[in-house]
Amino acid sequence: MDTVDPEQKTIGRYEVVGKLAQGGMAEILLGRLTGPSGFERSVVIKRILPAFAEISTFVDMFLDEARIAARINHPNVVQHQELGRDDGQLFLVMEYLEGESLSNLQRRLFSRRVALGYDRAMYIVAEAAAGLHAAHEMCDLDGVPLGIVHRDISPQNLFVTYGGAVKVMDFGIAKAADRITVTEAGALKGKFDYMSPEQAEGHPIDRRSDVFSLGIVLYETTTGRRLFRRATRLASLRAVREGDIPPPSSVVKTYPPELERICLKALAHDREDRYPDAEAMRSDLLVALRTIAPEAMPQQGLREVMLELFSDRIEEKKDMLRRVSLGGEVSHVPAAEVDEEISIPEVEPHALDDATDPQKKVRPATREATGIPENEPKKSGTGRAIGIAALVLAVGVGVGALISLGRGGEGEPGNSEATAVNAPPEAALPPAEAVLSATVTLVVESDPPGAMVSIAGADHGLTPVTVTLPRSETTQEMTLARDGYAPLHTELTPDVDQRLRLSLRRVRARRRPAMSRRTPSMEPAPAEAAPTMTMEGGGFPRFN
Repeated sequence: MDTVDPEQKTIGRYEVVGKLAQGGMAEILLGRLTGPSGFERSVVIKRILPAFAEISTFVDMFLDEARIAARINHPNVVQHQELGRDDGQLFLVMEYLEGESLSNLQRRLFSRRVALGYDRAMYIVAEAAAGLHAAHEMCDLDGVPLGIVHRDISPQNLFVTYGGAVKVMDFGIAKAADRITVTEAGALKGKFDYMSPEQAEGHPIDRRSDVFSLGIVLYETTTGRRLFRRATRLASLRAVREGDIPPPSSVVKTYPPELERICLKALAHDREDRYPDAEAMRSDLLVALRTIAPEAMPQQGLREVMLELFSDRIEEKKDMLRRVSLGGEVSHVPAAEVDEEISIPEVEPHALDDATDPQKKVRPATREATGIPENEPKKSGTGRAIGIAALVLAVGVGVGALISLGRGGEGEPGNSEATAVNAPPEAALPPAEAVLSATVTLVVESDPPGAMVSIAGADHGLTPVTVTLPRSETTQEMTLARDGYAPLHTELTPDVDQRLRLSLRRVRARRRPAMSRRTPSMEPAPAEAAPTMTMEGGGFPRFN
């Protein structure tokens, strides 16, 4: 990842070391705090991007994250240390952690055809449940519950350190009863294939929505299959609302019955049938863990897996931190790993595959058997890439990259569980598309700025520009044009709010042909006819 602008040496009291990642509305920077007697601490700085600094919705969301996350002090939640403003720009300081997102871990496991193991998968979900429960239980100084709901639990927002610790991160779109922002009624936010049915249907949500999302993570981590992933986001939304969940044992024939009971209870379509809170789910997981793997030490086992799978990235980061500690220049900052060629397959209810059994250590498939050329990552049968979006995990801590703003639901202030309502019968529900707003917002930036943006033949102004389009799953052509640069043509699908940053290629001006150096003649040059000018049809001049 490129280092930051050399002119940007500090943010607040922190020295900027380099850029870790950039997501939908913020960039993630590696920072260093120094003090007397050699005091030093590495931190992660999340700073709102200039294009969003004047958009109140994003600023309020950023402030909400800082306000909510700062109140949660738990070993299974990423710690937020400071909210500041530097030169008019908001920034949020978080603890620096060495590790990877759970989605990163899943992709490396799948690409290497190795298994995680039930005990480690159960441990990850149980630890995440502990962090979630701590957030759900938060109260104000008067002991009144804050009613926090994360609303975006997914593998991208669960972090696993190289030491085997698990942390919940990114409360960017969390809901609290006394939040600063009054979200528009019907704002659907989060990753569609990790939503609960009530969230997808636009109903008020409570902590049991997070339990459902955690159930999806448990299902996918223990079966090796994506539960609600579909070809489009709207199709994923429909799948969540319909609630057709194949039992894990129909995917992995050796799936433990006690684990299947926990998984399906967390995934109950009616929230009244789910676990009442994340702590109850965690308790059942720990009891089942002692039955399924009584001799296991899951945290140590998870640490061994992380050290083996990510040895290359661990060395990269150690070298970087060594340079930071010595106060030297950091020329390279390891970026978040995103391999879109690796796609974890969707669930196939009737296909039993021993290779997906997380208890079995699967040998890597031979190149001859798979037909994959050497050094090319293995692709799944579907060939679909996992959407990360959203925001991006950086050497330690990241942000959810893609935030889909549409029409969705919020709980009422106060006791969110008391105000939650049961979902109406399916026949009474509007179609999935009705839950979404009719338009999407695109923020288009270019390097350099000042390029004319045309979408489907219509001009929308010069970059940076915010464009509102009718929501559609039809691909449209977008063109950026600027004098001195080659026109850039690309395609986009306006199905969710998104931010696009595009680089233009400079075109060199053609050189005039050099004048021939001829020996001067003593004879006069023959007279040439003077050029005449005629008008073409349409009024454009043409020289004859």
